[in-house]
Amino acid sequence: MKEIKRKYRRLLRELKECEKISNSKTYFLAQAVHDLRQPLQALHIYSDMLLETPLNPEQRELGERIQDSTSEIKELLANYLDISKLDYGGVIYEPCEFSFKTLTDKLAQEYKTICSHHHKSFHYIPCNQMIHNDPILIERMLRNFLSNAVKFSKDKVMFGCRHQGKKIIVQIIDNGNGISKKELPYIFDEFYQSRKNPHNRKHGAGLGLAIAKKIADIIGSKIKVTSTEGQGTTFSFSLE
Repeated sequence: MKEIKRKYRRLLRELKECEKISNSKTYFLAQAVHDLRQPLQALHIYSDMLLETPLNPEQRELGERIQDSTSEIKELLANYLDISKLDYGGVIYEPCEFSFKTLTDKLAQEYKTICSHHHKSFHYIPCNQMIHNDPILIERMLRNFLSNAVKFSKDKVMFGCRHQGKKIIVQIIDNGNGISKKELPYIFDEFYQSRKNPHNRKHGAGLGLAIAKKIADIIGSKIKVTSTEGQGTTFSFSLE
């Protein structure tokens, strides 16, 4: 019995040490990503300025490719930073009263422009309601869903909400290849990417939906997914 207790105490010490090392690495990653975002933001601004100058067709194409690449890197770094903060407890839930329509109007305008750039249509249905929650976390979650919808849709994205009693149901819909029933249980796992979608082999790290799921847990919401292969996917969650 004494030997078992001794081994148990040793295992506890080793576990605590492993947790300490893991938290230190996660914190270091978050700080490193934060520092990298500043020069990347400057590069993105410079590429915007470059595209506003007179350029020949070949130069403009190169400039647009630079801009697209920096946008993708910014999104990747933002995801790494978010997942790091969520893992080591660096995200603080700060609920307040705010207009959900004001938030979604801003996002709708932004992603309508993005869809237009990719020759895709964007349909938006707003809800005029005040809610009590954390607007920063909700915006981050919505951005992840909307970015995915733009990436994976064939040519159409829908974003909107509807009233259900005191709640509002938020939906983000794409008409992409959809998700198989076999893959659905794993889509919120960190770094999970469907091999059936060729887009995944070139873009992203498989963190967007994992981040959304962690945020939903923090704000007290639950994400629902419905998908039909070859027709598209709908992500929805409720707020009040």
